[in-house]
Amino acid sequence: MPKASSRVEITRDFVRALVPTGKFQDYSDAALKGFGVRVTPAGSIQFTVRFRRPDGTFGRKRIGSYPEMNPGAARDAAKAELEQTPTISDTAATIEEKKRRRVESVRRAHGCPTLAAFLNGDYVAYLEANGISTANAAVIRSSFPEFLDRPLDELTPWLIEGWKSRVAKTGVKAKTIANKLHALQGLLRVATDAEHISENPARKVKRNGKADVVVRYLSADERERLYRAMEAREEANRDSRHRTIAHRRMRKLTPPPSLRNVRYTDHLQPLVVCVLNSGLRKGELLALEWSDVDLELRTIHVRRGTSKDDERRDVPITDELLECLTAWKPLAHRTYVFGNTDTDAPLTDFGNAWDALLEAAEIENFRFHDCRHDFASRLVAAGVDLNRVRALLGHSDIKTVLRYAHLSPDHLRDAVEQAFNSPRREKAKRKGAKLTAAI
Repeated sequence: MPKASSRVEITRDFVRALVPTGKFQDYSDAALKGFGVRVTPAGSIQFTVRFRRPDGTFGRKRIGSYPEMNPGAARDAAKAELEQTPTISDTAATIEEKKRRRVESVRRAHGCPTLAAFLNGDYVAYLEANGISTANAAVIRSSFPEFLDRPLDELTPWLIEGWKSRVAKTGVKAKTIANKLHALQGLLRVATDAEHISENPARKVKRNGKADVVVRYLSADERERLYRAMEAREEANRDSRHRTIAHRRMRKLTPPPSLRNVRYTDHLQPLVVCVLNSGLRKGELLALEWSDVDLELRTIHVRRGTSKDDERRDVPITDELLECLTAWKPLAHRTYVFGNTDTDAPLTDFGNAWDALLEAAEIENFRFHDCRHDFASRLVAAGVDLNRVRALLGHSDIKTVLRYAHLSPDHLRDAVEQAFNSPRREKAKRKGAKLTAAI
């Protein structure tokens, strides 16, 4: 039998010969890249598709099980799946085409839900699962009654433009209209992610007013509680491991290694410290490899293909982050800064651990993405100019970081001081010097 993780020809005879070993076994097909078969420790045989997303993270999808699906049918299903799955090697045009194919496939299989059905079902469930206020759902219900019975794929930019025009004529302020459009755009973005529609029609509708955008960052007290909760979690993990060791020794079983002298018991605290000190997006963070981290020059290199704007950038490593990464590296995955040792791939999810950490720290309405806002907010509050904040965050347009401008302690006072007060005082100083010289 070939070694697990090797490339083989996945045929009926090969699959029949597979036997469980008590560990996961993964075999890749030699002919169709991405197609594979996995044997679970319990002996279940699953056909899978593995791919690398445009943001650099790896994905895996189960497409069937043996013997319910034979290898030939699984290969055809894998090929169809790969034809509509965007990967890191695809051009922007190919990615859009694959998204369109997937949406059409889902639509043929299940039909496209109406705005009301999606709003009251999956969208509200999505908001609740991610700890997001359902206020926007109520805004959509009350603001777009004429759209509620329409399938999502019938909502077009021109249809929404017509709504905007009619509402504006009733005297509703531009900013209020912008807030309503902002709510609808959020729902349609989730519908796009759910592959009910291929693109978000509300993105093409100009908002004449400026929607209220809430920038959530940690207060000093919240930051202190978050760090205390992380340290308490580390100690709880060490205690749990100690009890496991004692339990296994009593039964004369081989115990796992102790965590008493280990700085980090798992990935969560290094992950949080890293994002708070670098402002990396979640996708950039999870795609980070140790080859991208230069501890000597104290720089994180964000590679093209992992960044949102497909642009390479360098982020300096702070003192706290240097200390964290130095301690974490000997304990971490050999390739990925935050890797999954079971699958030998980047970490893909840590939502449950993050939610539990926030609950322990008694911090509410704070998403993981808000750590990025916290990084930017601390820079601006320290007097860093917005253009450098833009570069550190990886934004192409400075307009995106204007939301943080009000956090600068004296950003308007300094402007007036430089333009008006300083020249006047300098002039008075020179005049005074001349009078003194004359006397």
